[in-house]
Amino acid sequence: MKRVLVILTMVIAVLALAGCMTTYTTTDGRLAYGDIGGTAAGTFEASAGYIYILHPSILVLGDNPTERLDLVVGPRIQAAGGNAATNLVIRDGFTVVDFLLSYFVPIVNWATVEVEGTAVSQ
Repeated sequence: MKRVLVILTMVIAVLALAGCMTTYTTTDGRLAYGDIGGTAAGTFEASAGYIYILHPSILVLGDNPTERLDLVVGPRIQAAGGNAATNLVIRDGFTVVDFLLSYFVPIVNWATVEVEGTAVSQ
Protein backbone atom coordinates (compact mmCIF):
# COMPACT_ATOMS: atom_id res chain seq x y z
CA MET A 1 0.00 0.00 0.00
CA LYS A 2 2.84 2.37 0.86
CA ARG A 3 4.48 1.72 -2.53
CA VAL A 4 1.25 2.55 -4.39
CA LEU A 5 0.88 5.79 -2.41
CA VAL A 6 4.47 6.85 -3.23
CA ILE A 7 4.02 6.09 -6.95
CA LEU A 8 0.68 7.92 -7.04
CA THR A 9 2.25 10.94 -5.31
CA MET A 10 5.08 10.97 -7.83
CA VAL A 11 2.67 10.79 -10.78
CA ILE A 12 0.62 13.67 -9.38
CA ALA A 13 3.78 15.72 -8.81
CA VAL A 14 4.99 15.11 -12.37
CA LEU A 15 1.64 16.10 -13.86
CA ALA A 16 1.37 19.19 -11.66
CA LEU A 17 4.93 20.45 -12.11
CA ALA A 18 6.05 19.15 -15.49
CA GLY A 19 4.42 21.68 -17.80
CA CYS A 20 6.12 25.05 -17.92
CA MET A 21 5.08 27.82 -20.29
CA THR A 22 6.06 31.45 -20.59
CA THR A 23 3.05 33.61 -21.46
CA TYR A 24 3.26 36.77 -23.56
CA THR A 25 0.37 39.22 -23.67
CA THR A 26 -0.33 42.94 -23.30
CA THR A 27 -2.43 44.90 -20.84
CA ASP A 28 -4.92 45.88 -23.54
CA GLY A 29 -5.04 42.33 -24.88
CA ARG A 30 -3.57 43.15 -28.28
CA LEU A 31 -0.06 42.33 -29.46
CA ALA A 32 -0.12 44.91 -32.22
CA TYR A 33 0.96 48.52 -32.52
CA GLY A 34 -1.88 49.57 -34.78
CA ASP A 35 -5.59 49.56 -34.11
CA ILE A 36 -7.26 46.56 -35.67
CA GLY A 37 -10.74 47.43 -36.91
CA GLY A 38 -13.45 45.14 -38.15
CA THR A 39 -15.82 42.60 -36.70
CA ALA A 40 -14.86 39.65 -34.54
CA ALA A 41 -15.17 36.43 -36.54
CA GLY A 42 -14.57 34.07 -33.64
CA THR A 43 -11.79 32.77 -31.48
CA PHE A 44 -8.97 30.49 -32.50
CA GLU A 45 -6.31 28.30 -30.93
CA ALA A 46 -3.16 27.05 -32.61
CA SER A 47 -0.11 25.16 -31.44
CA ALA A 48 3.09 23.86 -32.95
CA GLY A 49 5.84 21.72 -31.54
CA TYR A 50 9.52 22.02 -32.23
CA ILE A 51 12.74 20.20 -31.35
CA TYR A 52 15.94 21.89 -30.29
CA ILE A 53 19.47 21.00 -29.14
CA LEU A 54 20.43 22.17 -25.62
CA HIS A 55 18.62 25.54 -25.91
CA PRO A 56 16.23 27.07 -28.48
CA SER A 57 18.68 29.91 -29.11
CA ILE A 58 21.44 27.48 -30.11
CA LEU A 59 19.90 25.13 -32.68
CA VAL A 60 16.32 24.36 -33.63
CA LEU A 61 15.82 21.31 -35.83
CA GLY A 62 13.58 22.31 -38.71
CA ASP A 63 11.56 25.52 -38.68
CA ASN A 64 11.29 27.48 -35.46
CA PRO A 65 7.58 28.29 -35.03
CA THR A 66 8.35 30.97 -32.43
CA GLU A 67 10.06 33.02 -35.14
CA ARG A 68 7.26 32.53 -37.69
CA LEU A 69 4.01 32.68 -35.72
CA ASP A 70 2.18 33.82 -38.85
CA LEU A 71 2.59 30.32 -40.30
CA VAL A 72 1.16 28.80 -37.12
CA VAL A 73 -1.86 31.08 -36.64
CA GLY A 74 -2.60 32.10 -40.25
CA PRO A 75 -4.55 28.98 -41.24
CA ARG A 76 -6.54 29.03 -37.97
CA ILE A 77 -7.47 32.70 -38.42
CA GLN A 78 -8.65 32.03 -41.98
CA ALA A 79 -10.62 28.96 -40.80
CA ALA A 80 -12.38 31.19 -38.26
CA GLY A 81 -13.32 33.61 -41.07
CA GLY A 82 -10.87 36.39 -40.28
CA ASN A 83 -7.80 38.01 -41.78
CA ALA A 84 -6.32 39.60 -38.64
CA ALA A 85 -6.09 38.80 -34.94
CA THR A 86 -6.43 40.62 -31.63
CA ASN A 87 -6.30 39.62 -27.98
CA LEU A 88 -3.38 37.30 -28.61
CA VAL A 89 -2.01 35.15 -25.81
CA ILE A 90 1.21 33.33 -26.68
CA ARG A 91 2.62 30.54 -24.52
CA ASP A 92 6.04 29.06 -25.20
CA GLY A 93 7.56 26.19 -23.24
CA PHE A 94 6.99 22.52 -22.69
CA THR A 95 4.02 20.32 -21.95
CA VAL A 96 4.03 17.16 -19.84
CA VAL A 97 4.75 15.04 -22.92
CA ASP A 98 7.55 17.40 -24.02
CA PHE A 99 9.06 17.20 -20.54
CA LEU A 100 9.01 13.40 -20.49
CA LEU A 101 10.57 13.17 -23.96
CA SER A 102 13.26 15.68 -23.00
CA TYR A 103 13.93 13.84 -19.75
CA PHE A 104 14.76 10.56 -21.49
CA VAL A 105 16.79 12.19 -24.29
CA PRO A 106 18.70 14.96 -22.47
CA ILE A 107 20.51 16.64 -25.39
CA VAL A 108 17.53 16.79 -27.75
CA ASN A 109 14.58 18.69 -26.27
CA TRP A 110 10.96 19.14 -27.28
CA ALA A 111 8.89 22.29 -26.81
CA THR A 112 5.53 23.71 -27.82
CA VAL A 113 4.26 27.17 -28.71
CA GLU A 114 0.51 27.77 -28.19
CA VAL A 115 -1.38 30.82 -29.49
CA GLU A 116 -4.98 31.82 -28.85
CA GLY A 117 -6.89 34.95 -29.70
CA THR A 118 -9.79 36.53 -31.55
CA ALA A 119 -9.99 36.39 -35.34
CA VAL A 120 -11.11 39.67 -36.88
CA SER A 121 -12.57 40.23 -40.35
CA GLN A 122 -11.52 43.61 -41.73
